[in-house]
Amino acid sequence: MKMILLGTGTSQGIPCIGCDCAVCRSKDRHDKRLRCSAYVTHKNKNGSTAHILIDAGPEFRIQALRHKIKAVDAVLLTHSHADHLHGLDDLRIFRHTKSSDETSLAKSQGLPVYTNKNTIKDVADRFSYVFRETQEGGGKPNLHLIDCKTLKKNAMPDEFGEICVTPVKMMHGAVKTTGWILSCDGKDNARHSIAYLTDCNNIKNKSLKKIRKSAGILEHLVIDGLRIPGHSTHFSFLEAFAVADKIGAEHTWLTHITHLNSHEQIKEYISLHLNEFPNLAKIVKEGGSVSPAYDGLILNI
Repeated sequence: MKMILLGTGTSQGIPCIGCDCAVCRSKDRHDKRLRCSAYVTHKNKNGSTAHILIDAGPEFRIQALRHKIKAVDAVLLTHSHADHLHGLDDLRIFRHTKSSDETSLAKSQGLPVYTNKNTIKDVADRFSYVFRETQEGGGKPNLHLIDCKTLKKNAMPDEFGEICVTPVKMMHGAVKTTGWILSCDGKDNARHSIAYLTDCNNIKNKSLKKIRKSAGILEHLVIDGLRIPGHSTHFSFLEAFAVADKIGAEHTWLTHITHLNSHEQIKEYISLHLNEFPNLAKIVKEGGSVSPAYDGLILNI
């Protein structure tokens, strides 16, 4: 299984519009951050490949062209804020309302989009034209909104192939968001996983237990880590480390990062504070890592 981080920036992206700070002017490619999104692929034993998109922000078209994305079998949405959702119309290319084969896509239920019920309501409101009869011309995506509560560990939908997808409840201020665990069987026949937990400032113990129980061998944790100062709806770096310390992934990656610190400055900050978190420090000494993520980072398991 492979995950490409298509974007790792906060809602403004980096560089920010109208900003002349050192990070926004940086020539380091690690400091160029599009809005958060990820793309997961897995080669199934039958030779087919599963393609899963996590979030579709306003730069999805750019991300898809940059990484030569040619297929999406399912979408996982974390929540309905614009920086994670407003590229949804560009998914029309993967499941269009029109099809030359009238027995396939045109009559299908649509591209499966899994998320929580609050996000389903927001998508239906914000993209209402997708779900009602409209005039000819232009086209629109053919989407099938599905409550992620329906996902069952031992009966995954066909579109996921051999990937097991587990939703995780989180809070983003007062907004209920969904984190995602994506798992597959390794050559050792054990379950190996990536956890993608962005846009959150509170993950309750019940959800943490679910992650530890569901993930098996958690190789990568991608977690919201906005900046050094605290924030009312996002984890600060230290808050993200505290949660990562409890989860215990082999590799921890901060995402949804602002322009307040450069990639290199964040690495230095991690080095200064890592020993405050005994489990993380132990994991790093044993060959793991804690690092800022960046656009284009590829995570393999």
